[in-house]
Amino acid sequence: MQPAVRLLTNRSPPYFWGEATDKGTQKPSFPIHTGHAETREIIEDGRLELLEDLANTAIESITRVFECLESTKEGSQKHVAEIHLSEDLQKWRREQHNSGHILPSKGHGLVPASEKVVQILGAEKWPKLLTTTNVLFGSGMINMLVGAYDAETLYSNYCTDTVFYYEHGYGGAERRAAVEIGMKYIKRKIALEKAHKSGLANKVAKLNRHEAQVVYLFESSLMGLNKEAIVRGFDPAAVMSDMVFSNPGTDVVDVGSDLNNSELVNSFLNTADITSTGIVTEEALLRVYDSYACTGSRMLCERWMEPGARMCAVLFTWHIQNNRHRFLRRALLGYPKVRKTVMEPREADFDEAFDPEMHTTGFSRPLQGACNGGDPCDQVEGFLRTHDESNGLLAELWFCFSGNLMDYVSKGVADEGIEDELSERLQLAMVRAYTLGFAYEMAWLIAHASYHAWQVNRLFEAAMFGSLLDDGALSGKLDRQDDF
Repeated sequence: MQPAVRLLTNRSPPYFWGEATDKGTQKPSFPIHTGHAETREIIEDGRLELLEDLANTAIESITRVFECLESTKEGSQKHVAEIHLSEDLQKWRREQHNSGHILPSKGHGLVPASEKVVQILGAEKWPKLLTTTNVLFGSGMINMLVGAYDAETLYSNYCTDTVFYYEHGYGGAERRAAVEIGMKYIKRKIALEKAHKSGLANKVAKLNRHEAQVVYLFESSLMGLNKEAIVRGFDPAAVMSDMVFSNPGTDVVDVGSDLNNSELVNSFLNTADITSTGIVTEEALLRVYDSYACTGSRMLCERWMEPGARMCAVLFTWHIQNNRHRFLRRALLGYPKVRKTVMEPREADFDEAFDPEMHTTGFSRPLQGACNGGDPCDQVEGFLRTHDESNGLLAELWFCFSGNLMDYVSKGVADEGIEDELSERLQLAMVRAYTLGFAYEMAWLIAHASYHAWQVNRLFEAAMFGSLLDDGALSGKLDRQDDF
């Protein structure tokens, strides 16, 4: 699992950092970032003992939520809210469904990658699970972009990080210890969901800002990557912030689906903008969307080279490739509702975008050094000019990340065959770039494409609205393979 390693800039951390360690080279120094005040108070230095305590806190928080479902005492529902779409959104949903614009329920995520993709990677002898598009372009691609101590550890980390899929129903010492800590939370949540699934539909957890950040840290399901980044010297607060952002990074495409199935933790629906009234309005969704988009801006544009940032960036391409979320169909169905006006790029920390009760504040500041919002934008054009040694491969990558997708989504004609072709073309471009040694270059392009998807072309906004057209097939069920 070893690419031809290339260095993009002297800011990029080494790809196989064990080589420098073995040679006795001084450990690289990574910056401590400004902001992240509350996150910094929570995570401190990120030591394992603290992660264990935080996991217990997250378990206690989620247990309280589920216990509320059993109680009949007055005021016992303070940790749970019953929610429904506003009349306007219900009307829009009915009209769309009557016109045949229905989002199929989520796939199983078990489709194997094509033989060509597997051959390019030299992965013919890998376990079948590791070569499904869901896993290969999820935890696999994350590890390919982040790197590892050495090539053998890279493959081992890939296998270890498939714990992320445990909640879907698929079956370094500190990194692996952190995985065990995270697994404890996941197993407890799954047990609670199975015990209460009949009473979970249209209900969500009420979480304050502090509780939300702790719970979302473990909802990310990638505690091993989180802990290893901290051990390597990355800013613990920024690392935790990235893990927290991975929640809206996945939940944004599941807003409508999670209304129907038995998921109490959706970072959009958990906000006080929704839980305080129990009504999911278009205005509230846009406020929450903009707030989360702001919290990810600096990560994707300034800190793109850090492990957690690369993980969050890959969520964008993973949604397209994983055979679960049908991202392109969601985006196509929701695109008519997307705001088409150009807005100034903004950024904010989590504890600035949300107040202590987890209500949006509306606060943000201009994003420094933002691109001009074109497609390709000025920064992408400059990047491609600087790295023209790829013989057009990087330009092909950007087209697969942006222009190709927008062309399909904006036309508004659903075609499963085209969606499969777009996904396959993207998969091939990514594995070719990796095997030819363009891991760093691809990491920057994916991060910038993800930023565009949040704040420029708003593909994530489109997917959010498209999710409201879910067919409801998972109503009253768990979003898990063994419950489909």
